[in-house]
Amino acid sequence: MRPLTFRWFWLGVAWFGVGCALVLSLWPGGVPLPVHVWDKIEHAVGYFLLTGWFTGLYRRERYPRLGLGCLLLGILIELLQGLTPTRSMELGDLAANGVGIVTALALAYLGLGAWAETLERVVGVGPRGLPG
Repeated sequence: MRPLTFRWFWLGVAWFGVGCALVLSLWPGGVPLPVHVWDKIEHAVGYFLLTGWFTGLYRRERYPRLGLGCLLLGILIELLQGLTPTRSMELGDLAANGVGIVTALALAYLGLGAWAETLERVVGVGPRGLPG
């Protein structure tokens, strides 16, 4: 994990995001969103945000595991949806999740993956920003 001053806050938000993905995906009949666009875009954006958030907390060598973890979450949710009477399992949703995951990983490898550490340093609360 990156050396973050607010590590537990960042992790809490990340796991809250996982919980939101589970609830939004398994809620009977779906959850009405304030703005509804094509559901594949919603899947891609959701998994992009989730994967991008986690890449901000962990070092580059962990990115493949983070991507795999997010993909496995998507697979689990699709399988669980197939077991519910009001939802259905869709391979298109899984493909859209994959697009979001791969896009987030690509941007992380291009340098945006250290966003949390950079943010803490910029606002002066990161390990290098603390008074000596």
